[in-house]
Amino acid sequence: MYRLLAIDLDGTLLTPRPHKHITARTRLALRRAAAAGVTLVIATGQNLAVLQNTCGDLPLNGPQIIENGAVIANLEGRIYHERYLPSEHILPALALLREHGFYRAYHTIHRVYVDRHTPRAREWYRPPVQPVIEVEDVASLFPLPCVKVVGIGEEERIRALRSTFEQRFAGELYVTQSSFDLIEFLHPGVSKGHALQQIAADLGLASEGVVAFGDNHNDIGMLRFAGLGVAMGNAHDEVKAEADFVALSNSEDGVAVVIEEMILPALNAS
Repeated sequence: MYRLLAIDLDGTLLTPRPHKHITARTRLALRRAAAAGVTLVIATGQNLAVLQNTCGDLPLNGPQIIENGAVIANLEGRIYHERYLPSEHILPALALLREHGFYRAYHTIHRVYVDRHTPRAREWYRPPVQPVIEVEDVASLFPLPCVKVVGIGEEERIRALRSTFEQRFAGELYVTQSSFDLIEFLHPGVSKGHALQQIAADLGLASEGVVAFGDNHNDIGMLRFAGLGVAMGNAHDEVKAEADFVALSNSEDGVAVVIEEMILPALNAS
């Protein structure tokens, strides 16, 4: 029986750009699942402030996956687990991104800093979430504790270079693509998949009781772990190949449809 839903935010729970909101139908489906005893976990590459602002009215009563798993915390800000980027790899990761022509972001636990003129950076956060801080060179922030380093560039270049970056930091950092134009470098023990396993273990749940929804490379670990891994219709083909089921897209209430047609009937039949 399904007891936990782990749901990616951008590209999955949220409608497409530029609106990026949770529809009334999806909100209702989530509330019905929670009322039936299902634990809801949002699994996002975003920070806690974004999660609070976007999902603060949802029945999220337990740990949530933030910063691609580098932080596990509840909506009130209680941190259960956190793992920072090893300091010896911060500057090499930033240098590699600059070498390949990427703009860069430096995430601390509270704020996000970007290289000046980084495309789209001013669109990342909406009030009341604090905006990014532009600096001339984010490497100048070192040794400020860093949750993750992010490269910003064209989707085709990121997909072409991702394996090169993974090989460069094999065993040293977790490298993942979290959006069409973002590639991230995190602690090697960090990922959404690892965080989901940690939460399931803390709750005493086997993987068979977990459903995971996602659309991008950073969601694959969750889909592999879950008893039911669901890729969105708008997901990249590499994500769909790892899924047990492909839902409708995030513009078609794909998450809500799966809850309505697969999750709730299974709960009612048990």
